Amino acid sequence: MKYVAALMFLVVLAGCAGTPMEGPPRPDPLKAGEDALTTGVGRPGEQGVLTTDITNVLGHHLAARIDLIDFLGSPPIQVEAPEGQSETHLPVGEYRAYVHVYEEGVPVLAEIRDLEIRGDREAYLLVSLLEGASGALRLRDFDADGDLAIDRVELASGTDPYNAAEVPGRAPLPFDTRVLGNEARWYRGELHAHSRHGRGEETVAQLVRRAERAGLDFLAITDRNTMAAIYDPAYRSDKLVLIPAMEWGNDAMGYALIYGPRTLPDPPRGIPAAQAECIRVQAQGGIFAIAHPCLSSAPWLWGLSFVNAIQVWHNGWRTPPPLRLHQLHDDLLERQDGRLVYSIAAAAARADLAPTSANAQAAHFYDLELGRGLMACAVGGSNAAGPGTPLGAPVTYVFARDKSLPAILEGLRLGRTYISADLNGPELHFAADVLADGKTDVGIGGVVPLDVDVQFIVGVKRAAGKKLQVLEDGRPIRTVPIVRDNVVVQFLRHSTRAAVFRVRVIDTPRNPRAGFGDIDVLAMSSPIYAQEITQELLWRNPNLDVDKTWIRIESDTTPEMMLPEDAPPLIAPRRIQ
Repeated sequence: MKYVAALMFLVVLAGCAGTPMEGPPRPDPLKAGEDALTTGVGRPGEQGVLTTDITNVLGHHLAARIDLIDFLGSPPIQVEAPEGQSETHLPVGEYRAYVHVYEEGVPVLAEIRDLEIRGDREAYLLVSLLEGASGALRLRDFDADGDLAIDRVELASGTDPYNAAEVPGRAPLPFDTRVLGNEARWYRGELHAHSRHGRGEETVAQLVRRAERAGLDFLAITDRNTMAAIYDPAYRSDKLVLIPAMEWGNDAMGYALIYGPRTLPDPPRGIPAAQAECIRVQAQGGIFAIAHPCLSSAPWLWGLSFVNAIQVWHNGWRTPPPLRLHQLHDDLLERQDGRLVYSIAAAAARADLAPTSANAQAAHFYDLELGRGLMACAVGGSNAAGPGTPLGAPVTYVFARDKSLPAILEGLRLGRTYISADLNGPELHFAADVLADGKTDVGIGGVVPLDVDVQFIVGVKRAAGKKLQVLEDGRPIRTVPIVRDNVVVQFLRHSTRAAVFRVRVIDTPRNPRAGFGDIDVLAMSSPIYAQEITQELLWRNPNLDVDKTWIRIESDTTPEMMLPEDAPPLIAPRRIQ
């Protein structure tokens, strides 16, 4: 299967609370595993024939997928009609058919029909769609809330076409909106941990208590292809925000981390369905993150667009072994002008050039995708599967307006993150002062304009004896020794083209042989972007918050990026050519 082209700008639409759908709820195929989705053959009992014919009103056949759900709670049956027509043998019975039409490779729910399969006569599913037939409007233009179910179908099903948390045939997931703290600040937490509902050793109660004792602010239990943990009676805390989550995917194609979905994600079963899940999760206000993209046992091959985040730090920085080029499919090794085309291949090639770890490769993968227009944050996670692995090692910091699930998801969505090696690791502050007029205009995740002087300000705590490194488009442009535990550095930049700036704290490994690579990263930030701020930028990024862009230059210092009160005087600014 050809690898889908480079990632593009992320699209995020906020979701809100939902209500149960009318009619039979969709079974949870994830609990039964990926094999729960069948093709309709091999089931015992009497069989009948279903003939499908899916067209628009002009008579043009439309590629489609039909999910058939019986009223007995059996696993769904999936029928593919790539040319808009199919003839399929199915067990006799009554079904509800969810007809998804493919538009630009993404399945969109366009019709729901009830039908009966009988052994004595052929059943027909004939659909003629008016929406999207004119050419002026696409099918998805009739989907107001972006959940990939057109409005007419939502109204007929009793779900709200303006609320992405309500999707026909999908029961809503629990979503806790309690506010556990009213302060706008940096919160820290664990975004990748497993319980006994997955491959972990600990119960949900043990995992939650351990996170509370560690002093974390939030925890995501990311069991693989299941969200059973959120229904566990022990899934509750008055001290930390619990983020409904899962690790989604398989070894063949790689994994994603899904945070805050409002309906149960479908199992991994092909790139079109995966892209649909990515879009739907974000429409619901959730986060779709690529997990450890360069893990040698499961590299990222989905090639999806519109992701919110990339897990660039998985377990210890130098712990995971590198991904090698020979472990990738041949079609990923395509070159243009002598250079590897795909980011995953370019990241894997670094292992042939110098010692490296899968995390260092993931950071390179991240930089390459940022350079291709991706606007997404960096996250980390311990992948803890038992008490022997500390939670929050690495730890992800998220700036949020308060301590709540909606606010933490919003902080991730706006790119306001940085990662530190553990709970005692360095703290980072990274901000930008446009026109160098003494006013901080944006922080991490923000955008500054081109063709003006921008003074970047970096604050670092708890990193004496280490080095601060500034990266532009993934390349180090300045390295500064950190001489005390609380230091502030500033530098000037005048970008004439789109650029991506981020910072990290590095050190020489204490034991070079115990791990991969010759650099130990102790902390790293998500980017500040330099771009031409135009209406086109805002149009291409409907999630882009004007409060995180340089549009209101007269604004006072942003509270989230204020430096510590005990910070020493700034090191004199220096222009980097």
